Amino acid sequence: MNKRVIAQFTLVVVTISAHSQALSQTRCSLTEATSPSIRGLRLGMSTQELLALFPGSVKSWAKEPKEIREVREKALDPNGNLPFWLVFDPTTDAARDQFASVDSVSVGVYKGRVTDFSLVYSGTEWNNIDEWVAKVSESLRLPGRQAWVTGPSEAPNKVLNCTGIEIEAAIQGGGSSIRIRNTEYLKGPDDRANTLHEKKRRDFKP
Repeated sequence: MNKRVIAQFTLVVVTISAHSQALSQTRCSLTEATSPSIRGLRLGMSTQELLALFPGSVKSWAKEPKEIREVREKALDPNGNLPFWLVFDPTTDAARDQFASVDSVSVGVYKGRVTDFSLVYSGTEWNNIDEWVAKVSESLRLPGRQAWVTGPSEAPNKVLNCTGIEIEAAIQGGGSSIRIRNTEYLKGPDDRANTLHEKKRRDFKP
């Protein structure tokens, strides 16, 4: 094998190796256990840990109608089967400065655990969605923008699909948002619902 052939072969091997390395760097292998924490929020945390971040919310909930409080208590029960969304106002519910520049926080809970959360930011404008994705990736140590795909929302947004979780970054009206959700937990409720619907269809008599 002459030197030219050896050089060409070496170049091919190096190119393939570099391409494989680039692909591995763009794939997202994060799971719920290794997903990023934002301002103390993370997937899988208990409702007790969640409420500790928003101590002011307990006082505001105490003023709500009894029916709403009872539904919330059932939803927060670790043994319950009812998914539930909680919305927090950082200016009144959270500890001082922990959620600075955050307008609102929405959290989905199921069986006493956080399965979904989103933060809406204000005060900083982004020129385009790629600029915001770059900042999110850098701050949270996520794969670069090559790994993100355009999401379904009408607002400029991109999604990073990982192992059982999904991270979405979006901009709208000068503000921005981040959403991190567990895509696996829905399979349980969905499977039960599909089984129930299938039974109804099977037993139905026109």
